[in-house]
Amino acid sequence: MKERLEEIESELIELRRYFHENPEKSWEEYNTQKEIMRYLDSLNIPYIKVNNTGVIATIKGKNSSEKIIGIRADIDALPMDELGSCPYKSKNDGFMHACGHDTHITILLGTAKILSEMKDDLKVTVRLLFQPAEEFIEDSGATYMKNEKEVLECDRLIALHIWSQMEAGYAGLQAGPVMAAADTFDFYINGKGGHGALPHQTIDPVVAGSELVMSLQRVVSREINPQDTAVLSVTAFHSGTTANIIPDTAHLMGTTRTFNNELRSKYEEILNRVAQGVAQSTKTDIKLEYHEGPPAMINDSECVDTGLIAAKKIFGEDKVVNYELQMGGEDFAKYKNPKCLLFLGGGFKKEENRFPQHSPYFDIDERVLKLGVGYFVQYVLEYEKEILRC
Repeated sequence: MKERLEEIESELIELRRYFHENPEKSWEEYNTQKEIMRYLDSLNIPYIKVNNTGVIATIKGKNSSEKIIGIRADIDALPMDELGSCPYKSKNDGFMHACGHDTHITILLGTAKILSEMKDDLKVTVRLLFQPAEEFIEDSGATYMKNEKEVLECDRLIALHIWSQMEAGYAGLQAGPVMAAADTFDFYINGKGGHGALPHQTIDPVVAGSELVMSLQRVVSREINPQDTAVLSVTAFHSGTTANIIPDTAHLMGTTRTFNNELRSKYEEILNRVAQGVAQSTKTDIKLEYHEGPPAMINDSECVDTGLIAAKKIFGEDKVVNYELQMGGEDFAKYKNPKCLLFLGGGFKKEENRFPQHSPYFDIDERVLKLGVGYFVQYVLEYEKEILRC
């Protein structure tokens, strides 16, 4: 395994740089889909197109059982400019692979290559899921791909996420919650505009919005069990056009996060109740639009048990750690199958060279590409052993 991974490393780096240079918007990953299919064609791996820009491929050997393991990679980029100076910088202005999905695509294609070479010896069927639009929180790709027949047939699913703050060579995998539920919200405040010098003639949406922001800050500290990790952040406040006019409206935006899916189900009611209290006290009309993103990503214990055996063989016993819980969201959580997500360390040796996910300077140590492939392939082999023992 190690020798073969070394042999394909330069190909993996070339693939990753191609995808990095050619990022595409959620739900518009047409060129990415085309390149994925071109590579699968070169390996004679059959596939279908799903969900507009997604791809599901199947590797089934003559000895493969009906047990199916799915391996998922997300394929979209973020709507932001790349500010770094790497030689494979984004060529698509306004878009960047700042979350590492270029890495995920590459690792899954490398996995396809290795597994296709082992096809006749495989004892399980492997599904490769190339999923669009993970970054589109309100309407992400997993919402649709999770219901595809080929996905529902999978006995379990695995995935990984490159993590630039974890040093390359390390991996994080543990059972239970690992990433947060990630919802967003909009508040629309309607008042009555007028002259800034005559506020008594108006119903001020700016004051109402300010009161709403401060009222929301008390939710986590006074309504939520302190043993639950929770975030409620107002991240945007839009209102008014000039210094001497009180506007008619205000628009607030924000996000909620938690690892507790039960608490997550209560957020909308809490936000609306607080808003209506503010509306009554300020004589404004406040409407809430709450957008559900992914639920908390919770790793299934049996899936993790297999993953730990595989990961320790690829990374080494001392390099597989319980990584800190992440408040970022991941729509892999939406899949109904038993599943687990591994954090793949991708950070450079020097910490000053590590930039977080979604940074315009984000990049990864490309030496970890072969480790990601190794983990996926080894996981399939360990899963086979479990099936044969049963």
